[in-house]
Amino acid sequence: MPKNLIKDYMSSPILSVDVNKTIREAADFMMQKRTRSLLVKENENYVGIVTKTDFIVRVYINENMDPGLDVVSEVMSKPVLSLDLNCTMEEARKFMQKNKIGHIGVIDDDKIIGILAKKELLAYFGKLT
Repeated sequence: MPKNLIKDYMSSPILSVDVNKTIREAADFMMQKRTRSLLVKENENYVGIVTKTDFIVRVYINENMDPGLDVVSEVMSKPVLSLDLNCTMEEARKFMQKNKIGHIGVIDDDKIIGILAKKELLAYFGKLT
């Protein structure tokens, strides 16, 4: 029987960026790490998530933003929507679809320990067919 819990498919360790970093710094870090999302951290807490789509839609389409001056907190989505690590991939699919999001935090004891992206869902469900 295939594994079907989100903890088996999540990305960990978590890649994050400080809430006060510029959009350009966050985008450069994202490209360097070859990821499509970063959690946004303020002190020791994750306060949001920023994705490649956020940069495209909220920065490059919005001509009033300057990636070198504006900070990542201005384009992040908040709060980070999350599910428990023991939820199934089907529960994650429904949750992401309902909330129209492509990434969720994976939590253990109310602490985010990983990220599950739509690409992991697509890979998982693709293997089932």
